[in-house]
Amino acid sequence: MSKVIVTGHGGYGTAMKRNLGMLVGEMAGFYFVDFNENDSLDDLQKKLGEVLDGLPGEDILFACDLTGGSPFRTAAMMCMEHPRWAVVAGVNTSAYSEMSFNLELPPAELAKLACDVARETIMMFPAQE
Repeated sequence: MSKVIVTGHGGYGTAMKRNLGMLVGEMAGFYFVDFNENDSLDDLQKKLGEVLDGLPGEDILFACDLTGGSPFRTAAMMCMEHPRWAVVAGVNTSAYSEMSFNLELPPAELAKLACDVARETIMMFPAQE
């Protein structure tokens, strides 16, 4: 069963925890880590490491706020040492909700699901041709 670590800039992790808690309830298998303004990359690595220390041997999917940012790059570097881990970035609330019901998927498949759901649920109103 995969575990998901949600991380991003500012209070992203904390905000997503609150957001998803209102919609889905308790997010078993999800962990939330903030990369705050005064944090260094070492601080972020330490925060992520503390979560990972409690999840030895687990399949991990890092879900980051945006591609290329410090949380994404840090998670990607961690994944280089763990071939069963993966990183996804830029997903939305719909994708997080769907992920919460599919933690039996391995990280790479869970990441693909998140990308598919995010693409399918982005819309504009009124629609334009």
